[in-house]
Amino acid sequence: MKIRLFIALPLTYGLKKKIAFLEKDLEREIGFKINWIKLENLHLTLIFLGYISFEDFLKIEEIFKTFPWGKKNLMKEFHLKIKKVDFGPPGKDSMIWLYVEKEKRLEELKKEFEKKLEEFKVDYKREERDFLPHINLCRLKGRRIAQKIKRELNWGVIFNEIVLYESILKREGAEYEEKIKIKLISDSDVI
Repeated sequence: MKIRLFIALPLTYGLKKKIAFLEKDLEREIGFKINWIKLENLHLTLIFLGYISFEDFLKIEEIFKTFPWGKKNLMKEFHLKIKKVDFGPPGKDSMIWLYVEKEKRLEELKKEFEKKLEEFKVDYKREERDFLPHINLCRLKGRRIAQKIKRELNWGVIFNEIVLYESILKREGAEYEEKIKIKLISDSDVI
């Protein structure tokens, strides 16, 4: 049996609260209720792996155990900026995204995970498009919002964990279960 997995950076409690206020504000502006993704499910996806065999899951587990693969800079938490809220993906209006500023170390983390997945010969779904860091707030599922929702935010945010999640698809929406978690080091932890 295969399990559906992805590697992501979960959101902090403080960021989730900020997003909840933003969502209420957007609903008032739009004029109708939106079916938002549950706050506890929000994350920044690094790599969507797709359906993975148990054998490949064990390889991924080994990849996580040996992190950061001699690259100490990958152990530090990420200080990023959420630039704006807008429709996503770019040029489409099927979702509402928080767009996260591209950052060299984040892209390096993604590439290093991909290298390890190749090295361990993990059979996973490779992404065809360029990495565009974002947090998906909702899928509009056929609903169209006439007005523009774009807002510049410039929020400073911290991501302090990397998690391997299992995505369990259910009728009422996906549920995410943490399989493996890596706690990143904060600047205050460094001596």
